[in-house]
Amino acid sequence: MQRLHCAEPNGAPIVQAEDVLYLAQPHPPQKRPVLAEPDIYKKRICGQKRDLVLPETVKMGKPSHLAFIVRKESPWETYRKVYDCNLDGPLVVAIPRIHPSRLVAIRSIKRKDINEIPRFFERLQHPCIHTCQQCFLDQDLVFLLYEYIPISLDHIVACEAYLNETELAAVLAQWKVLEGLLYISSQRLEHPQLTTINILATEKGEVKIGALDVCVPLSAHQAPHYSQALKAITMELMQKYNDRHSEIRVDGTQRWSDNSFRTSFLSSITSDVSIERLREKLGGARVI
Repeated sequence: MQRLHCAEPNGAPIVQAEDVLYLAQPHPPQKRPVLAEPDIYKKRICGQKRDLVLPETVKMGKPSHLAFIVRKESPWETYRKVYDCNLDGPLVVAIPRIHPSRLVAIRSIKRKDINEIPRFFERLQHPCIHTCQQCFLDQDLVFLLYEYIPISLDHIVACEAYLNETELAAVLAQWKVLEGLLYISSQRLEHPQLTTINILATEKGEVKIGALDVCVPLSAHQAPHYSQALKAITMELMQKYNDRHSEIRVDGTQRWSDNSFRTSFLSSITSDVSIERLREKLGGARVI
């Protein structure tokens, strides 16, 4: 029904009965405009069918964060590069594309024995070494994924503050570097490039030996030699530099007592004893 609206001479509208009936009728409520769905981060799987991680983790009988996973794909489908870094060797610091809440370190290796590399790193699992968590195989490259630890002993050497005897003993003897070297030796391997650069330190005070990809196998009757490496590391931690062409001599002796861990440790490594014997000898070292 079309309603005619009339007005009074003064311009005011005349309210008619039809208008009252029209306003009294129920009307459908006005709907809110449909909003676009929020952007949801999704990982789009492209290309060939890929292996699932969960079945492999279940077979190992370990928690997912402890299981060593091998994936036949590029790591850049799962992670996004943030920046390049040189920490115990060149690596890429990356972040997951989905739920980017943590940083990881990814190192690439190109070798002919590409299928042997995952087995090599899978057996190297210890609290005192920088353990590889995942391995990606993509064409002729192997990508190793590690926990990102941004601090090495080289950073501690560069710091103006000096370590005291307790801290020095904790880093070198009490469960840290020596325990890591003992484990590497138990796997019939030797780390030929042990320096302050490739020994990492976490925020929790954990010390882990890195750059395990440079380890070389030991023969049945061969023993590893770490005297020179431990000497250099100890000198750098104690006095912030190391003279590789001189005998062991520590400057700033006022910071160290005569009967200190420094005296016991330095006198032990000069005799070129084994790691096992060195740990036993330092077991009773007096730490102040």
